[in-house]
Amino acid sequence: MAAAAIFLLAALIILPVIQTRRMVSRALLSEGITNRRSLGAQQELNRISAQRPVDAYFRALEKERGEPNALEAKLFRAGFHQSSAPAVYTICRLGSVCVGFLASYALLSNLLPPQLPSFLAFAGSALLGLGCIVIPGIMLDRFENAQKQVYRRGFPDFMDMMITCADAGMSLEAAVERVGTELAGTHKWLGIQLSIMNLQLRAGKPLREALRELADRVGLEEARSLAVLFRQSEELGTSLTEALRVYSDEMRSQRILRAEEQANALPVKIMIPLGLCIFPVVMMVVMLPVIIRMKGIFF
Repeated sequence: MAAAAIFLLAALIILPVIQTRRMVSRALLSEGITNRRSLGAQQELNRISAQRPVDAYFRALEKERGEPNALEAKLFRAGFHQSSAPAVYTICRLGSVCVGFLASYALLSNLLPPQLPSFLAFAGSALLGLGCIVIPGIMLDRFENAQKQVYRRGFPDFMDMMITCADAGMSLEAAVERVGTELAGTHKWLGIQLSIMNLQLRAGKPLREALRELADRVGLEEARSLAVLFRQSEELGTSLTEALRVYSDEMRSQRILRAEEQANALPVKIMIPLGLCIFPVVMMVVMLPVIIRMKGIFF
């Protein structure tokens, strides 16, 4: 199993990384850039690394056109855009089952009395090992939530820059392209998603569909509300700049309310470490002199 795991690691992760570096080196040499640490080489490397998730998304889109795969979409939302991400995720689930089974079997075989049959330790280890299959799913959910927080932090800047571009008289397609270029340096992942949206608009997809797919990729309620806002503004013929400004103020108010909610929940969360760590020490400091004095009086 260890040899198989090492072989899969080398075949799915290490070998593609080496091949990618070789391709980047050849591309730099073909463009006349000999020093990989120069400013031009670093810019080219950043462009290639930013283009890789975009290519991965469109490859997944072509593959999932007939049969959508929820796992690859979830992995893409979590930030794992490599083509080998589903295979690595499956291997991690199998590895967690094997590790959980071996660890629980070693623990139960030492804790259980020798009078009990060994089948009980094996059955308990199998159940615990099967329970460990949910650990990669939990970690994937945590990665997805962390990626959503990254998108949520960059979304107000996206709204402000869209308002600025709309006030300057730019069209929505040109505004999305300009904002995506500007956000690529400060908010990398949001800039990548906007680049995907810009390519979809260039391919002829309507703006409402591109915004809806952007909301599905990032998984934010703010993006879904923005897609609905664009659709309503297009159908009703209202001013898009005013609608964006009102929505930006509302979104900032929601961020303030969310921060206040987290701050108000902090005293309740801090009661657990307070009760487990500080309260016993305080009780010991208060009651120890009383116990010593009572011992001297009654005993």
